[in-house]
Amino acid sequence: MVDGFIRGKMMKKSDNKVEKKKRTIYSYVKIFISFLFLVVSCILVLSLVKTKMLPNKYLLGIIGVVVVLNMICDFFILFKNKILNVIGFILVMLLGIAFGMGTSYVNKTINILEDMVSVVEEKTTYYVLTIKSDEYNTLSDLKGHKTGIMKQNSDDLKKEIGKQVSLEYEDYDSVGSMMYDLELNEIDSMIVSSTIYDLLLEENSSFMELVKKVGEVVVTGKVDSTESTIDVGKSFIVYISGLDTRDTRYISPIGLSDVNILAVINPMNHNILLVSIPRDYYVLVHGTTGMKDKLTHAGLYGIDASMKTVEDIFDININAYVKVNFKALTSVVDAIDGIDVYSDKTFKSFHKRGWTVKQGINHMDGEKALAYSRERYAYSTGDRHRGQNQADVMAAIIQKISSDKKYLLKYDDILKSIEPYVATNIKMDDIQGIARNQLETMSSWTVTNISVNGSDGQNYTASFPKQLTYVMNPIQKTIDDAKDKINQTMKGE
Repeated sequence: MVDGFIRGKMMKKSDNKVEKKKRTIYSYVKIFISFLFLVVSCILVLSLVKTKMLPNKYLLGIIGVVVVLNMICDFFILFKNKILNVIGFILVMLLGIAFGMGTSYVNKTINILEDMVSVVEEKTTYYVLTIKSDEYNTLSDLKGHKTGIMKQNSDDLKKEIGKQVSLEYEDYDSVGSMMYDLELNEIDSMIVSSTIYDLLLEENSSFMELVKKVGEVVVTGKVDSTESTIDVGKSFIVYISGLDTRDTRYISPIGLSDVNILAVINPMNHNILLVSIPRDYYVLVHGTTGMKDKLTHAGLYGIDASMKTVEDIFDININAYVKVNFKALTSVVDAIDGIDVYSDKTFKSFHKRGWTVKQGINHMDGEKALAYSRERYAYSTGDRHRGQNQADVMAAIIQKISSDKKYLLKYDDILKSIEPYVATNIKMDDIQGIARNQLETMSSWTVTNISVNGSDGQNYTASFPKQLTYVMNPIQKTIDDAKDKINQTMKGE
């Protein structure tokens, strides 16, 4: 009987040890879960701090909420009540998932923006062209033969071609002179960027019927452009250039600047002035002398040439640029499931074969929205009406995104869809500062649209010195009026 009592006491003692051990492990698990939630919370807060976009009042408020939520969860988890513990575990799981998703969204946004502002290399596709009747059919067939090449982008291109074949080069200032020499057999071939190739297709179809492609070269090089001079506490001007390139795999350092808009931004009184400049404006490209050219052709020499040419027109200093490949438009429209745009007339689209735009509301996917934005042949006012179409498309995009929460919630997907097709020299610190100032004030902005005008004409251009082409001769009064409005917006008048 004594032995049984002793064994029972020993078994009870053993059970107490097991139970105590379980309680100890359970306590450690609760402490670990509490610590893990604290770590997830700290990662979220650090990510928000890293964005540098939140004003201190918002950041401190978020930190306060996170601290309170951690205290509440700790109370439920660490309290000696299993029901409260279960509630605490559920809260930690739900909040942990929410914090994790928030951290992911913040980090993805920052990464996408950093990719847009830190482009150090860009790609350009070049085509090698010969006369169709010539015997050359491949790049190697041209070994040792004379090839025309544009001066402004010859060094990197020659180096890349040299990896495949050795050529003799003739440098040219204008593509027009180069193509005429090819016709006269002064050179055996010519090399042009995909952008110039597209231009020739549109403006010199008779020449394009005479030539054939015998090679293609992709050149990747560092971007050499002017640094941004934005001061987010003062008024600044951003040049927006829309590149018309059919090669939409990436944003090229050169391209026809078919959309030219000055955004004059006054952050003190929250006014924005948008100044549209026709693509065919007949102007002297910055850094050149002699024959004038279309403004759109300035993009063939790079974004700096376009930006400085616009500076010359208005006698202003532009602080930064945003360069957009038209593929960005198709991507964002498709990402928001299309847009509805009103057309004031019925016409057959020139840029999308088989599509008829109806007078009234038209639902457009990305491809149709791009075709509509590029349309000018359907209108008697040509490029002037195209500017209105582009504004209507932009307004439809803004309306769609701002009126449906589901598109606001997938903003990261929308940003990701356009990221490969947008480049800017605006610094990340400036983007963060602009966002922070807007969140600080939450003020509404007043946007005013104006455009400069010109008279229709025919003239020779520096790009095509032997070919008469349509140009728009600037009307100086509209430029002077735009100058006054730019100065007034900058000064806050």
